This record gives sequence, structure tokens and C-alpha cells, in this order.
Amino acid sequence: MALPWGDARSQFQLVRAQVISEYGKGVSNRKIFEALRDEGKISMCEKTFYKYAAMALKNMTETPSGSAVEPPPKAEERGSNTPLDPLSISQRRPTGRFQMAPKIKDYK
Repeated sequence: MALPWGDARSQFQLVRAQVISEYGKGVSNRKIFEALRDEGKISMCEKTFYKYAAMALKNMTETPSGSAVEPPPKAEERGSNTPLDPLSISQRRPTGRFQMAPKIKDYK
């Protein structure tokens, strides 16, 4: 029988920490699902449980809790339109102003 919309998600959020800790101990998803179902903590189908378990495990980060996230590096100069990467051999150094081509071939 299908659960009302959102109930499976709510049920999983209540046992999410337990699922992650059991998975960290090496217990398979199937055994975790069966144990939670037998305890009466969840009533969703296996497929739905596996979907939410996969999303919870995918969103786990490798950084320890409480560690700061480094901000992205800032550009050296604000408002500068020069590229930060080195130029390839075929590119000229920018002069900051428009330059006309010396001659256009086959122009009448």
C-alpha cells in the first residue's frame, strides 16, 4: 500500500542518522531496511528506502564536522578583463584598446 505523499520522506528523516551509522559499520542496505521495518520504524517499500538511503549517502561529505570551508580564491584585480591564465602562442598580449587590422585581404 502506498503511503500518503511525503510520509516516506518523513519516516526516513527520522531514521537517517541510524542508517548512516549502520552503513558506516558495514551493514548492507537490505539488512538495515529489514531491521527498521521489523522494528516498525518505517513502512515504506524497499525501492523507496534504497532511493532515500542512496541520496543520504551521496550527500555525506568527506570533511569532518565543524571544519571551515575555504572560500574560492579572489581575482588579483577587480575590473580587469585580462585573463588570469597564461596566453597561448597564437594570442597577443592585450593592450586595453581596440586595434585595427593593418590590411583586409580581397576588400574592394
